[in-house]
Amino acid sequence: MRRRRDFAHKEDLGRWLLTYADLITLLLCFFIMMYTLSQADAERFRSLARELGQIFSERPAPGEGLRRLEERIEDYIKRKGLEGWVKAEREERGLVIRIMTTSFFKEGSAELTQDMKAVLDELAPMLKELPNFIQVEGHTDNKPIRNERFRSNWELSVARATEVVRYLIQQHGIPPERIAAIGYGEYRPIAPNDTELGRAKNRRVEIVILERGGGQGAHRLQGVLGTDISHGGKAP
Repeated sequence: MRRRRDFAHKEDLGRWLLTYADLITLLLCFFIMMYTLSQADAERFRSLARELGQIFSERPAPGEGLRRLEERIEDYIKRKGLEGWVKAEREERGLVIRIMTTSFFKEGSAELTQDMKAVLDELAPMLKELPNFIQVEGHTDNKPIRNERFRSNWELSVARATEVVRYLIQQHGIPPERIAAIGYGEYRPIAPNDTELGRAKNRRVEIVILERGGGQGAHRLQGVLGTDISHGGKAP
């Protein structure tokens, strides 16, 4: 009887060891599988990180930033009901923001009105987001001007562009090396000067965000008034 119990005990012990070995084998397979999956996930993660890094390091396509800026400015114009007074359109040289001065400057004056300042306050943060060079251009109609301050339309157009540049630099921190003022007087009309409507269209200030690379040499531009824009509108 004792030999049978010993034999049964040894047989039971063997079955337990067999079950234990199977469990260890299954656990080993499980950990190998988990390790393999973790390695694959890590590799996928590294691959994803590389791809994202390339995406964020790539520069925007040419004109992409200007296109987005144009959309935002057009949305602002619609929200504020400024159609007919402010307009944004693409040209070969870049994005042109055209501001009609009839409503934003007093006649024969270069002083910014509160309405003009309000428009510039809205535009300035959008202008700062892009590294592009900015050119502010003053234009007039062909009616001669001669007052105590301005002897010609040249001087009036330069003064208006200069005041816009000064405001953007001093009030909104536009880097002086990124912006310049130019006065064209009456010599670049966009409409005939033989009607009051045409003359009103020609009296304008244009903020031109140049395509990348344009205007990089114009770090300091002096108008006929002798104003050095790169020093915030003060004579050096």
